[in-house]
Amino acid sequence: MEWRILVTGREHPYMNMAIDDAIYQGVTNGESPPTIRFYDWEPAAFSCGYNQNFENELDLKMVENSEYLYVRRQTGGRLVLHEDEVTYAVISKLTDTMEGGISDTYLRISKALLAGLKKLGVDADMEREMLSSNEQKQLGNPCFTSSSKYEINYKRKKMIGSAQTRNNLAFLQHGSILREKNQVAVAKYMPSLTEDERLRVASMLERRTISLESILQRKLTFLEVVEKLIEGFQEEWVEETFFFADELLEKECELAVYLEREKYSTDNWNIKKRVIEKKDLT
Repeated sequence: MEWRILVTGREHPYMNMAIDDAIYQGVTNGESPPTIRFYDWEPAAFSCGYNQNFENELDLKMVENSEYLYVRRQTGGRLVLHEDEVTYAVISKLTDTMEGGISDTYLRISKALLAGLKKLGVDADMEREMLSSNEQKQLGNPCFTSSSKYEINYKRKKMIGSAQTRNNLAFLQHGSILREKNQVAVAKYMPSLTEDERLRVASMLERRTISLESILQRKLTFLEVVEKLIEGFQEEWVEETFFFADELLEKECELAVYLEREKYSTDNWNIKKRVIEKKDLT
């Protein structure tokens, strides 16, 4: 399989989700190549999983009065704060080396991420156990409070949180790689907590999350991390070929602009989770 590598840098949260969605639709329709994309968020933002109730996860009024935004992902998973990180997205047809179920694709992608982290000097490892059914059902439980199978930890602290969506033909997996900050700030914006409860959640996030800079005890640029992660994919996926692209395909750009405006920037999607019908853009 020939993979396109895209490094899009800092993008607006709504556009980040729109680009991933546009590529996913293109891959599903056979119009876009399988893609590995790296990006960051400007401004920083909270994202929640497709099946979550945003108002149960965040104090939206407090967020609206802060420097942060919020957006609903198309993928599953739980609440994440995206701030000074590296986000990856892997989007592919469910064929060839990417055949199989969710666990198969998670494992293959995690091995590539681990190879890249080792090139940075981070000796991370993979979680081998699934979350308990009780953990999976808990409300108000941010993504980085626990790890599910094949997610990546460092000395039992979570450093990458990933989520996936798929249809009968293709899948989209993206994940947050903590570069500069951990997830402690999440506790401040969780709703309906007493001050003691908020302090306990903050303490738990401090204990259970860790950033690359905390591990390596030095500053890291976005591009420095991305370069090593790309090398990890190239080294681990030796049977694949790769090419670099400077920009999206024209049709992907048009769809991403439409999705940003009509879907990811709207309360109909972010709060009410209404499905946005795709219009013919030709």
